[in-house]
Amino acid sequence: MLLPGASAAATAVWSHSRPVRIVANDATAQAVEVSRQGLTAVNFWAAATAAGITASGPASVLIQRRGEELSVAVADPSRTQTTVTVELPFPVSRVVTADPTVSVTPGRRPVLTVTVGGSRGHTHTATLS
Repeated sequence: MLLPGASAAATAVWSHSRPVRIVANDATAQAVEVSRQGLTAVNFWAAATAAGITASGPASVLIQRRGEELSVAVADPSRTQTTVTVELPFPVSRVVTADPTVSVTPGRRPVLTVTVGGSRGHTHTATLS
């Protein structure tokens, strides 16, 4: 964790509060959760499952839960795939908004299929409920 400009005292307070929890750190994925903000971030280096999220291949996935809504952002910084499939561990009954490149199958474990080919690593988003 980087804390630019933080004093030694501020760093000590931060380290004892543990606002960020590392949930995966291996050859297939690195994942962190920030519970207070309902935030989960995962970088997948290969097809894998981390923090309950499954990706079909390399991808960066950011999820933020706010009340009944779930905001999801997916990118393929490796720029090696045409589509990425992401399965979420949160039930979803409907799509509030989604980029045209994102299709969603709602359910107990919703699946997002994201067309990333040609997007040059850009982020694709959806808001679910």
